[in-house]
Amino acid sequence: MKYYVGIDLGTTNSAISSFDGENVRVWKSKKDQNDVTPSAIYIDKRGKRFYGKTAYLKAAQQPDRCATLFKRFMGTSTKIKIGDEELTPEECSAEVLRELYRNLPEEIRESDEVGTVITVPAAFNQMQNAATIEAAKLAGIGNVSLMQEPVAAIMSVMKDRNDDANFLIYDLGGGTLDIAIAESTGGKVNLLAHGGIAMCGGRDFDRIIMNNIVVPWMRENYHLPDDLKSNPNYQKLMRIATYKTEVAKIELSGDESVSIEGETGVEDLEGEEVYLDIELTRDTYNQYIDELVMQSIEMTRETIEKSGLMVQDIDRIIFIGGPTNYKPLRDKVVLEVGIPGSIEVNPMTAVSEGASIFAESIDWSTQEHGRKAAREQVKSDTALGLGFRYVARTTEPQAKIAIVLEQEAKGYTFEVSSIDTGWSSGSMELRNRATVVVPLSKRGENRFSVVVYDDRGREVPLEQKEIKISYTLATVGAILASHSIGIEVRENSTSQASVLDYLVREGDTLPAKGKKVFRATENIRAHSSNSINFKLWEGDIEGDVEDNRFIGCMKITGDDFDFGMIMAGAEIICNYTVNDAGGIDLEISVPSISESFNSDKNFYSRQEGQIDLDHVAGALNHDGKKVLEKIRSLGEKLGDSAYQEQLQKAGEIASEAINARQDQFDREELQHMSDNLLKIKRDLNKIRRNNLVPIREKELSHLKDFYHEDIEEYATPADKDQFQKLFHSAEVSIERDDSEFERMLQEVRYRNYDVLARSDAFIVHDFKRLIEDDPYEYIDEEKFYQLKGAGMQAIQQEDIKTLRTVVDYLWSLRRDKREEGMDTAANITRG
Repeated sequence: MKYYVGIDLGTTNSAISSFDGENVRVWKSKKDQNDVTPSAIYIDKRGKRFYGKTAYLKAAQQPDRCATLFKRFMGTSTKIKIGDEELTPEECSAEVLRELYRNLPEEIRESDEVGTVITVPAAFNQMQNAATIEAAKLAGIGNVSLMQEPVAAIMSVMKDRNDDANFLIYDLGGGTLDIAIAESTGGKVNLLAHGGIAMCGGRDFDRIIMNNIVVPWMRENYHLPDDLKSNPNYQKLMRIATYKTEVAKIELSGDESVSIEGETGVEDLEGEEVYLDIELTRDTYNQYIDELVMQSIEMTRETIEKSGLMVQDIDRIIFIGGPTNYKPLRDKVVLEVGIPGSIEVNPMTAVSEGASIFAESIDWSTQEHGRKAAREQVKSDTALGLGFRYVARTTEPQAKIAIVLEQEAKGYTFEVSSIDTGWSSGSMELRNRATVVVPLSKRGENRFSVVVYDDRGREVPLEQKEIKISYTLATVGAILASHSIGIEVRENSTSQASVLDYLVREGDTLPAKGKKVFRATENIRAHSSNSINFKLWEGDIEGDVEDNRFIGCMKITGDDFDFGMIMAGAEIICNYTVNDAGGIDLEISVPSISESFNSDKNFYSRQEGQIDLDHVAGALNHDGKKVLEKIRSLGEKLGDSAYQEQLQKAGEIASEAINARQDQFDREELQHMSDNLLKIKRDLNKIRRNNLVPIREKELSHLKDFYHEDIEEYATPADKDQFQKLFHSAEVSIERDDSEFERMLQEVRYRNYDVLARSDAFIVHDFKRLIEDDPYEYIDEEKFYQLKGAGMQAIQQEDIKTLRTVVDYLWSLRRDKREEGMDTAANITRG
């Protein structure tokens, strides 16, 4: 590869750099000669496109023709409307990528020897990473790999400082926060830990000021509609106000007090033009952003704890990202964390520069785009068993080449010389383990030639006589997985309960490769529509699988093979790779039918897994109710404990989601709510795990009381015997570190329902309870209304048999049984 390109595809600004093996260069935007290009698109009435600063400045005046902040919607199915066109977030990102590539000189743009690394936040999930790769494909960029932004920032730091140290990267961009802790030893960098917050950046600071200062001021001084944020007639006003707020925020970096002011060209409901004139001081700004800054500090502390280091072990905090140009923010972080701060790299371009350096370390000749080997060995003469073992990549100005000799070669000599400079080692005795230290005269590739002479001074012909050694700016050792990723499996062939079988855990070293053996739980005949389902989830919640983030499903259907049948119990071998950026590749083989299947064919069914932020309020309401129920249940079981304050705060966030309305919140706020709910689920799982035995004891006691009070009198002797066996099994599994206890309790609940359902009165009661739910609780709203009508008619006609069928159907459609986009059941077990 001849050229190495790094792209920081940012929420508000993007940058592009290149590395030639020796020097890094940031390429300025061609039109305005700035190091960064605003991530903005403007389409005029004639369909002509404008990008960067031109588009960004148009956003305030013509918001309906401009797109910004679309990186925040990557990994969702939300559409971005620009004038008369409607684009996906990936398509918008592809437009920005193409514009960035135009900044490169023609010889790079037109070359077939270009490797490009695009950075993504460490906090990005699999859906967002997959969307970024799709954007690169749409942009026509070949040879693309992803890497985590904090790793790129580390590479940029090492470009200028090669000292041994432990340092913390605090990367606060326009949209996300990434924290990384790394150690540098002899120019080699190992990532010790990282963390992040997906919706924490400069844009969130703007939103806080808008919601707490600007919008209240406008409402106080003008007559504006209740649905101001979503009303299309006031979209221009909101964009202008947001733009003015951002400008004022940036000015606060140099001034103690600024004004959010200017004409908007928008009239209120009484016909008066809205004119902004709001004073914003540093003290006020600091007060409102303090909660978010403290969240970033807590994440920093958590990441330090994960690293295993003490605060005093870390030499400095290196600040990256536009918002860190604000000195009071840096001072706050330094004071709270207790580590000195540093602004030794350009916070706006460091990520793209580091990405271009990292691109040189990738082996672009492989499909996986893994990293080049640090050490290599080549065979040169079969008869002698002669070979050379050497350091192929180093940050030192010299390297060793060692002789590997399987047979004695008495009287033989060898000489190593530099093809680039003419340097020579001189004649040396050829013997096993003989070494020569070669000088590396330049950054990048250094070429050496090895010549061997026999005992008569004749040159021995060698299959491989040229050795290439790269003198690099920095090398990266350990890169860590940002998230745990697992395949959903049934606990056993007879159980419907599922758990996760992990491919990689958060904090594991990447890349990761391995093999899993599973077994099918049902028959799949060739050419049938049935499928073996490999459902992937992101998260650490092993028991309540659906509390994690669904990230894709690979299906092997009967149409995928021509002969035979995958029998229930058949062995299924899954070879997997999780690359440096967290991307997943699955290779599934089924020995019984002699077939293999790759995840390239059918993986990441993104239409199923993605959410549409323009229609997400109902899902948030539903999810918020489920989370609130868990919070209340956990609170009752824990009593007056140290967790009550945490549970109370979690309850407030869940209640906010329950009350979310599509016309009252913008997309970012709704996305923030969704992310918060996911975090709450993780926190609740941790609390439960930390108090597992007492919680289980109370759950079992409650279920026993319910059985004795409401079920036992209707149970048959056979029922009672089964209940006693289940209760006994639950008791002996209370302290087990698996989900057997939960499986027993679920079985008790199923039997409770079966006993009660024998009563016609209970079926009527159950039907009426089901139809009182919000229709959104069902995955097919139209079918819900059909069943509701059929059930009401059955009650009028006293047709209990039909009513039972209706009730069963309603239960099968409930979202808490089959989540939208996740209704494909896992049908594999561990092998």
